[in-house]
Order: sequence, then structure tokens, then C-alpha cells
Amino acid sequence: MNQKRKVFTILSALTLAGTWGAAAWAQGEVYTLNPVVVTATRTEKEDLDVPASTTVITAKEIKDKGYVSVFDALNSSIGVDSYNYGAGAGDDYGGSPSRFYIRGMDKGTLVLVNGAPVNLNNYSGTEGIPLAAVEKIEVIKGSNSVLYGAEAMGGVVNIITKHDGKPGGYVQAKYGNYNSGYEVGMTGKDYAFYFTRDYSDTFDDASLAAPGRSYNWKNRKGNKSSLYISAKINDRLNLDWSHVDSTKHRDAMQLKGGKRTGNLYSSGNYNYDSQRNNINLIYNDKDHEFKSILAFNNRRLDSHQYKLNSSTKKWGTARSTNYNVYNITFDNQKVWHFNDDKDSLTGGMTFKREHWNQLENTSERVHRDSYSLYSSYDHHFNDKFSTIIGVRGEFFKANGWDKEQKVFLPQWQLLYKMNDKWSWYTNIGKSFDMPAINSRYGSGYSRTKPTSYKPQKGWSYEMGTKYISGKDSLKIDIFHMDIEDYFKWVKGDILGGDADPNSYYQLNEGKFKNTGIEAEWRHSINENWTYNLGVSVSDPKLKEQYGSDKDKWVQEAAKIQTNAGVLYHKDKWNAGLNLYYTGEREYAGYRRDGKSASTYGYDHRTPSRINLTSAVSYSPNKNQTISLNMYNLLDRKNPINKYENWDLPYNWTLTYRYSF
Repeated sequence: MNQKRKVFTILSALTLAGTWGAAAWAQGEVYTLNPVVVTATRTEKEDLDVPASTTVITAKEIKDKGYVSVFDALNSSIGVDSYNYGAGAGDDYGGSPSRFYIRGMDKGTLVLVNGAPVNLNNYSGTEGIPLAAVEKIEVIKGSNSVLYGAEAMGGVVNIITKHDGKPGGYVQAKYGNYNSGYEVGMTGKDYAFYFTRDYSDTFDDASLAAPGRSYNWKNRKGNKSSLYISAKINDRLNLDWSHVDSTKHRDAMQLKGGKRTGNLYSSGNYNYDSQRNNINLIYNDKDHEFKSILAFNNRRLDSHQYKLNSSTKKWGTARSTNYNVYNITFDNQKVWHFNDDKDSLTGGMTFKREHWNQLENTSERVHRDSYSLYSSYDHHFNDKFSTIIGVRGEFFKANGWDKEQKVFLPQWQLLYKMNDKWSWYTNIGKSFDMPAINSRYGSGYSRTKPTSYKPQKGWSYEMGTKYISGKDSLKIDIFHMDIEDYFKWVKGDILGGDADPNSYYQLNEGKFKNTGIEAEWRHSINENWTYNLGVSVSDPKLKEQYGSDKDKWVQEAAKIQTNAGVLYHKDKWNAGLNLYYTGEREYAGYRRDGKSASTYGYDHRTPSRINLTSAVSYSPNKNQTISLNMYNLLDRKNPINKYENWDLPYNWTLTYRYSF
């Protein structure tokens, strides 16, 4: 089936479903689907009143759909794609961090926890936040740099945790064919405590084995400990701390003719020890609408590669990559009201320090400081028509590598409410992102060409509509992105000079554009049945500056993404079935003969990604729950990226939880 027929089929199915659902709207309401959203405007607004593309994943949806992690929940959202290299759900795998991105931009998604940023080296991570602690996850698509600064080009994800003070606790054990472990949690009036221990089994074929390729990956057994603590110091001050300590192992397995020989490849095996901390001190004076956040987040990685010496035939340590990276962010905001509370002004200032150092060579270290002022004025012309005008000024100090940068960002939003269930909006904004703080230390090529690193920046335009009743939520959004100096990893064999031909370098690759349409529909038939449909059709493309397609527009990410799900609840039972599809993907990074596609030309697309999942849970009483989660029911080899690293094959986990 060609692309046009696929798109027509998807849109036709969505239209028919929408027509059926419109007739069902008159049957009565079951529960509200119009939650309060705080991320899009930094103030509390109902979803219908937010002039931006929004998705809210509630704790109830997390439970009903059987998500196993925050990463898993986000991966199911329309317009969001992900990388996940390990057998865990969203685990960082040594120097290959798992992350997700919005609307085709690999760099440009900012992750927050209760409003505090947790990104490191421009990667969006979600490790360390247990699902039991999550109240909801807000996904705001489109430019958000005016309110949140760098990295908010494609969108912002805010993970909001529970602070309800309900006393209780639970113990949980899970067992599966790839993942097992246990978890304990306790909550009280002024605290919450969660500890998780995960064990991942061997993932034998973690990447493509094909003729012409010399090796593929095998992920060996690993483990991870996670600790999350939230403490209420007083009515206005809260402390959140998440800590992750993980050990991972990976082998490069030799291939001949696309089949394994049973031997390690000459590059050998890799061992990773990683620690990550996110510490957030949040002061929230709701009476005076003043909020202050002091956030510290860091990651330390100790990795060792063991390589075979071709002369002595002995294994030895070939390379160690040991580094520590941290960010400190201090953000303050205040809201003022005018015109009998019809208008409001949100203003604030932010200081941020980024630091990176190579542990085995203390001379290789760098830090970067930035200062910013931002404001957003919300004006209501009448009860139906309103506008938001925002500006941000950001200053980055020169640090001996990155040049001084002065950035001015405007944003303009309009909202028109047809009635109390239907609204229309536009959102136009400029956004930017700085190069990763450690870009200087990639290799000799990076050291000798500092001028090749510039911020990526550009404009985003979107127009959408939302219809939200008590039992239905229909959202449609049309968008266009136009980005300059787009960040991308480029293989050294096409760069020349002192670049390592087998290494990848993050450079400003060229212009990025994406135009598309997204639609999401959720419908509650009655108190037992709920279903959802979603589709995204877009055209993400990049005008490359290097390689065989220099100065040509090349597809950069998948063009089609759909999801469909159905949930059933009755008495003590919950069951869900969900289907996710990512198709018309970008060309693969390697040719079928194993050569670099960017150097020698593309010869095939990255295969489609189809994932069918299921979750069933039974609660014999209020204290006990038994759950069965099944992932990749079709047992497909789903590539997570254009280099054809594989997602997990069919896997399952059986979980028992006792609450008290």
C-alpha cells in the first residue's frame, strides 16, 4: 500500500469513528476529560482554555492501560517517538541514553518534574520517577521556549507527582521473561518514599544482523536501583529527590554473512556503571502566586570497553569513558492580575549553570552560564476571545568554547471559545536550543572546528481546535516548523580532516522543516468501556550539508504515527488492548551491505514499527491487585531508530501488589 492510500485509509477511519462518536455525545456524560493544565502557560487553566496542543496522561489512564514506566506512557502519545536501547523501560544504556522527542526533533524536548528541568546534555530522560508517584503527565507540543528557555523547541513534558498527603503504603513484586524486580512505597501527611529494584535479562539480538555488517549487539543481564523521596517541609516548601544507580553490560557479537559466529567482535564488550540524581526544592506560595524552583540534576558514567589485540590475541581495556555532568537551575516566577482578574501577567527570571568534566582527564571540563527574563501577558477581550503575548530575553556567557549568545524570543497565542465545550486556537513562537555542553570533547574534529557549533533556532506555527465534553475529547492540530542549524549526528568518514571515520559527531547539519496534522479522540461509551484513536501525518525533512545527499532535502523522521486502544472496567477487573504504529519512516543509517548510508547512498527505509500491547488486572479486594502486562504481542522485530537497534521481542510481566 503506497503512502497516499495509507494516509487516506487512516483519515477515513478516524472520520468515520468521529462521526459515530458525535452521535454518541448526546447519550450522557460519564466523567470529565477536561483536566487542569499548568505547563502550557505556567498558570492553572482548564484544557479547553489552553491555546496549545496538549495531551494529559492521568494516573487512572496509567493504571488502566498497564504502562510500566513514565517512558512507556509517553511513548504511546501521538506526535511523540522514542529511543530505548535496553531491556528496561526507558533506561539509559551507558553512553546511549534513552530519550523521546516530539514532532520529529531528536533534540528539542524539555522534560520537567513538577516544573523543574531534568534534561542533561540535551537528552530528555525519565529514569527514577516511579509510576505510583505520578499524578499526571502533561505533554505540550509546539514551541515553548518563551516560558521555558532552551530545549523546548518541539515541546515540553511535565511529570507532576502526588502530594496529597494520604497515608498508606504497598509492597510489589514482579516477574517476567525480560524484567523482574520489586518495589515498596510509603506515603504520609508530609512525605512519600518509593524504592524500586529492577533486574533485566539478556537481550540477545539488540540490533540488526545482516549481510555486510561485521557485528550486532547483545545486551547482557543488568540491574537498577531507584529511590524517590518527596518531603513537605512546610505548607509552601517541598523537596523532591530521585536517585538511580544502574549497572549494564553489552557485547559486540561477530557476524559473517549476517549470522553470528558465536565469538565476540574485536571491539569486545562494554560495562557501564551509572548514577543519576534529580534534586528539586520547590517553594510555591499559592496565595500570592509566587513560585521558586532550585533544581540540581546530574549523571555520572563510568564505562569500560574491552578490546581484542589483533597481534597478541589478548583482551585488554581499550577505552574508558568516565564523565560527570550536572545542571543547576534557579527559576522564579510571579503572577499579577488586572482588570477585575480578567487579565494576568506572568513574569520571571532564570539562572542556569551547565557543567561537564571528563573524569580521567581533569583538564577536559567546561561550564556554561545563562541568564534570562521572561513575561507572558494574558488579555481577555471578552468571555470568548483572548490572547497571550510572551517575550523572553536570554543571555549565554562565552566560556572559551561556546561564543556569547543573546537570544530574543517572541510568542503570540489566540484562543476563541465557541461554547463551553469547543475552542479554537493559534500558537506562533520562536524557539532555540544550545549545543550540548560536552560537544567540544567528541574528538579531534570537534576540538579543531569550534565555529561549527551554533544554536539551532527557528519558528513554529500551529492552529488547532478542541472539543471536550464529559465523555469525549477530540483534538485536531495543524502545525509547521522551520528550524535553522539543526543538530544531528554525522559519521566521521564523510567529514575528513582528523575526524575518526568510525565515530559520530553532533554538528549543525542544516535546515529542518516539518508540516503536519495531528488528531486525538477519546470516547467513553459507558462506565465500562472507553476507547481512543489518534493519528499524526507529517513531512519531517532535513536539508543536509554533508554526505552523498548534500544540499538535498532528506526525510528525517517517520511520517505516519497512529494509535488505537480500548479499555474495559467492571467490578474487580480492568483490561486494555492498545495498538501503536509508526510508518513511512526515514531511510536507514546503514545500507544492506553494511556501509554508511550517508556516505555511500541510502538503499532502504527503516522498517515500520508496530506494537500491540495488553494489560489485565484483577483486584480481589481493596488491598490486593494482580496484573499481567504483555508487550509486543505480535513478536515483531521493531527498530527503534534508523540504525536498526531492536525493541524487545514479545515480553510479559506478572505483578502482585499488596496495599496497606
